[in-house]
Amino acid sequence: MTPDVDTLARLWPQVGQVAVKDGCVYVVAEDYLDPLVLRGQLAVELTDAELPRHVVQVDSLDPADLIAPDDRYGAYLPPRDDTERVLVRVWERVLGVPKLGVLDDFYAAGGDSLAAAGLAVEAQRVFGVAVSLAAVLRHPTVAALADEIRRSRAAAPLPPAAAGVAHPLSPQQRRVYLAQSRDPASVAYHLPLVLPLPADVDAGRLAGAFRHVIARHDVLRTAFGTEAGRPVQRVLAGVTFELPEVAAPADAPVPVSPFDLAAPPLLRAELRRTPAGPELALELHHIVTDGLSLALLLREVDARYAGRDLPPVPAQYADYAAWVDGREPPGRDWWLARFADPPTPPRLPTDADRPAGDGPAPTAGSGVHEFTVDAARTAALRALARREGVTLFQLLLAVYATFLATTTGGAGSDGTDITVGTPVAGRGAPGLDAAMGMFVNTVCLRHRVRPDTPFRALLDEVARDVVDAFAHQDFPFDSLVEAVLPVRDPHRHPLFDTLFAMQHDEVARVDFLGRPVELAIAPTGQAMFDLDMQVYERADSLRVHWAYHARLFLPETVRAFADLYLELLDAVLADPGRPVGALTGARPATEPAASTIDIDL
Repeated sequence: MTPDVDTLARLWPQVGQVAVKDGCVYVVAEDYLDPLVLRGQLAVELTDAELPRHVVQVDSLDPADLIAPDDRYGAYLPPRDDTERVLVRVWERVLGVPKLGVLDDFYAAGGDSLAAAGLAVEAQRVFGVAVSLAAVLRHPTVAALADEIRRSRAAAPLPPAAAGVAHPLSPQQRRVYLAQSRDPASVAYHLPLVLPLPADVDAGRLAGAFRHVIARHDVLRTAFGTEAGRPVQRVLAGVTFELPEVAAPADAPVPVSPFDLAAPPLLRAELRRTPAGPELALELHHIVTDGLSLALLLREVDARYAGRDLPPVPAQYADYAAWVDGREPPGRDWWLARFADPPTPPRLPTDADRPAGDGPAPTAGSGVHEFTVDAARTAALRALARREGVTLFQLLLAVYATFLATTTGGAGSDGTDITVGTPVAGRGAPGLDAAMGMFVNTVCLRHRVRPDTPFRALLDEVARDVVDAFAHQDFPFDSLVEAVLPVRDPHRHPLFDTLFAMQHDEVARVDFLGRPVELAIAPTGQAMFDLDMQVYERADSLRVHWAYHARLFLPETVRAFADLYLELLDAVLADPGRPVGALTGARPATEPAASTIDIDL
């Protein structure tokens, strides 16, 4: 039994309206009311059985507002001012949780690092202050993050770059440009994908929508070249874009071919008529886009196809490139301290010797192995991440570091020095959430995996390292390489050989021409890393896309890698307190050229 309305009105005359529903009391009042005080007043007159589960202050008694808080968070504390009220709405929208209090924990609500990135971008847009991904991860409640926002000074908009002149390349673009220049025929930096279209798609209208978006975003009209010996970019006033219609068989791959970086747009599209229905084959070069930009492109094309107007673009990519070129990259001291002693290249158990010599490395062919982490495992992993106060990304990364320690040996008492690359959004400056371009940076995560360390302790270390690295994500990866690795092996990636990334379902899917589509990049047939694990989060499972260097690994070896990774997940779920050595069966390093992996758990 819960208190009647007369009791509530007598105790709280400042309350204008009250309602009782499902064991909760909802109150409407102009001023902030502390729900714990109100519940304490009720406790004087009511028995424990009669006491409401929660007292919730709401804006109205509309049924949509009468949502009970989740009991796993304990006492519900509503927003106390406009900053917290707006921030709660942002959190609820990004996390998909209907009722959050200001003391509810981001991790317990199912937040992960990709949701944190979206939250940081949205909070920055709403409040007009700089909100970093690290700030979200370090302040995992609305109350704590609101305090950080209040202390933040207003984020100054990026100054516009001079018109009609050549601009420098951003550090992210420079890395791609130099790699492409060394091998003009390479398609490793291409992003091809195929999207289903409605049967009645209007080709002319779709082409017009693409042209409108290309005119909005300068980076899609940018030519790349050199001036005075340095790479530059120049925005053109106009470019030609065509959307040819072709007949194609079902499930045909995107016809990938090299771009001329001096001839924009670095975007190709064709409308293919297949027996299964029409589809859009799209291909962009990484120098003008990243994953978030690709999603932005499709959302804007969708809006224009539907006839909707788009807001002005607050910042163009050239503004960002000129801005970042004129400042000292932040985070240098932190990264140089982290890599004061460069890591020793890992001894992955390859099926063939790595090429040697000082000449340029030939373009590496790639293979792909795909597998699924089923619903039961995924639910258990999410529950474990919540209990440990970490993101799902941090948990999967800690298991991946354990996998690398296993396959490279890791039996020494000092453990194994593990480095893993992971992409970060790189959109810390204001206005970049609505800009197209190549903003993503790569950070090199470094962990010491010791066999006698409990996995739970390794997980805690990995989680802290991820937050610290993300807090310093604006330092260009190439600048780190130049500072700590003056001599490089041309046949392997600097500082790390394997990449680990996680794509959140809300980032990897967009609504396009009336249906949800998945932004799954098709294989280009060329490898950028020895191993590249991309984890796509679904509502109830995880899909893993594991690309590999086909000259180094046989398909059966990578299948064995996948089996081992799943076994390690199961071992961690069974007992996260076990020492890492007990999970991996710590044993002497495996010699190269082993075609299978046999690990006793």
